This record gives sequence, C-alpha cells and structure tokens, in this order.
Amino acid sequence: MAQYEPEELGFQDETSKDKRTLGKSNGRSLMGTHAVKKQVFIHGHRLSGLGLLTIDGMIAISVIEGSFTTASFKTFIEGDVVSVFITMN
Repeated sequence: MAQYEPEELGFQDETSKDKRTLGKSNGRSLMGTHAVKKQVFIHGHRLSGLGLLTIDGMIAISVIEGSFTTASFKTFIEGDVVSVFITMN
C-alpha cells in the first residue's frame, strides 16, 4: 500500500439494523447441554447502510430498506463512489 497516497484510499463498510439486532445467537451452558434462549420472534423492517470513508470524511453513503444485493451494491459503487472520485479529481 506504500505506493498509494492517503488521498487515494477509501474504506467501505456495510451495516444493517432491525429489531432483532441486539439478540445474541450464541450462548454458554453447562457441559453436555445446549444453550437455550427464549425470545419473541419479531417481524420488522431491516435497514442496511453502506459508507465510504476517506481522508476527507464520509464521501458516499447509501441506506436502503432490506439487505444489499449484488445489484444494489454495484449501483452504489458505480453511481456514488466512482462519481465522487471522478468529481474530486
């Protein structure tokens, strides 16, 4: 990475949130027994967000209802990220 200037780097991350986000999927129990968790099943809307962080801050952000698919991720990269980098240079 030494060949790149800090202005040329961008870091992308995805996150999602729904009403079940705080529920744990793993747990501890006594040896030889299964961990049991009782929780009410919640139907709800999931929001997913993508962001691109550069030395100048967050320069591209997208929030959608549901999860990102290959097509929606490609749209984010081509429409938001590439266009921002083109206008910056």
